[in-house]
Amino acid sequence: MIKLVIVEDFAMIREGLKLVISKVEDFEFIGEYTNGKEFIDALPTIEPDVVLTDIDMPVMDGVKMTHMALSLKPDLKIIALTMFADRKFYYKMVTAGAKGFVLKQSPTNELEYAIRDVNNGDNYFSEELLRSVIVEMHGIEKEIIEEKKEILNISDRETEILQLLCNGLSNKEIAEKIFVSLRTVETTKSRLMQKTMTKNNAGLIVWAIKNKVVSI
Repeated sequence: MIKLVIVEDFAMIREGLKLVISKVEDFEFIGEYTNGKEFIDALPTIEPDVVLTDIDMPVMDGVKMTHMALSLKPDLKIIALTMFADRKFYYKMVTAGAKGFVLKQSPTNELEYAIRDVNNGDNYFSEELLRSVIVEMHGIEKEIIEEKKEILNISDRETEILQLLCNGLSNKEIAEKIFVSLRTVETTKSRLMQKTMTKNNAGLIVWAIKNKVVSI
């Protein structure tokens, strides 16, 4: 069973999420909280696998809650439930340690996919959000990028492909843009995932953003 808690200040959204959870056989709802502080206060007494949390909440928002929750339980997996209007929080939630972002208006089956992926150790972003998350990230100075590349042994070709991936290009589009084979792109991405210990495009993009290896 995947044990889930909900942190959300709007009762209607909490009820909707509980309904979705109740319809999935191996999902178990174990608690609900109206803000981050309520959840942090309860955390020592509960053992959730995945936390579904709003970002902009009273008393304690999702960013601070995520920082505090992961300091107490580093293996906890947190998914942010968000609106497009929450863009200013995306970078903060990523750096705080959130593993997924799902739009509140997404289909219910997408939430199920997100929960399963994150519970399995992957990252998950709604497709509509992925580009927005990237666009909102602030650029960094060239020398900082070069220093990070040197430390992590990231080649110029790997950086170029990583940059294009973060700009939203598909494998095929990357191959056409830099005049290499599709296999070269796939091999390079596989090598990058090994270096960064990530498993998919979303994880690789999150890693690049968190470690400031690319300039967005």
